Amino acid sequence: MADRLLQVIATTGQIDKVVDCLEELPPDHWWRLPADKDEGRQMLCVALFKGDTQEVMDAISAALEGEEDWRLFSVPTEASLPELDDEDEVDRRAEKESVSAREEIYREVRQGTALTVDYLVMTALAAMVAAIGLSQGQVAVVIGAMVIAPLLGPIMAFAFGTALGNFALLGVAARALGAGLAVATAVGIALGLVLPGSYPDTSMMDFSGALSLRTVALPLAGGAVAALMLSGGQTTGLVGVMVAAALLPPLAAMGLFIGIWDIPNALRALATVVTNVVAINLAAQVVFLLKGIRPRRWEGSDHKTSVRVAIGASGALVLAMALALWAAGHGYVPGI
Repeated sequence: MADRLLQVIATTGQIDKVVDCLEELPPDHWWRLPADKDEGRQMLCVALFKGDTQEVMDAISAALEGEEDWRLFSVPTEASLPELDDEDEVDRRAEKESVSAREEIYREVRQGTALTVDYLVMTALAAMVAAIGLSQGQVAVVIGAMVIAPLLGPIMAFAFGTALGNFALLGVAARALGAGLAVATAVGIALGLVLPGSYPDTSMMDFSGALSLRTVALPLAGGAVAALMLSGGQTTGLVGVMVAAALLPPLAAMGLFIGIWDIPNALRALATVVTNVVAINLAAQVVFLLKGIRPRRWEGSDHKTSVRVAIGASGALVLAMALALWAAGHGYVPGI
């Protein structure tokens, strides 16, 4: 089972406050190193099971709130001895093992949503490969494009930022996702202007069917699986492929259709993209909620802001998807 080692570096007085938070832990689960004689600083180490990390980190953060010159590190461990013999405790830990600490998830999603040159180049290349595959009717090429598409990071960051009511993370995620979608669309348009004007009559380029809740089954499943893997610290490239499968083909197709000035089909593809993005986000938000991921001060004096942000962002997403489905069902998207 996974363990964590917390390391707190702070002044002696601050360490005393942290020690007061650890009274319920067994005495052999934490220890403090001698103070630095010149600076009066100490290191305190706490050995924890992964599922108990969040509670202890929140307690330490609350105890040192407003303080300066302290750092807390969460370090995963490969193994620990002696092995646990209490079967009831083993079962309890197994139930809680599927959720990483909020700070660990934040670090993961924040790294995946950085708006870098590499991110834009990878998105452009993925869109190029997908557009070429669509124009030639080659499914294998489109699947290859899904493997390299880096769209999972910004979408998960947006859903996680909504769960935490974090304005800063929401803004960063929206910027990265918007830039990625814009780059992919631009690449599709450029290829649409260059490639022949007629494309194979395949299901990958057919968006004539009316949008319905059945069409969002893939993005809903992809968003839920991605959030489950992310909250458990088990993200893999296959999850990104699943999410890209719901976004990249219609996104590349939209660019191709705009390039040949087939506006009705471009609007159908756009409606599909919007609906899929919203569905992925909503599914991820539900999973984060069920996993108990919420701001540390959710019940504190500042919790109302987090609640308003979470409800407002979720409501806007629901409204966007409802409008897309309604427009498609009532013929407001040409040709649907």
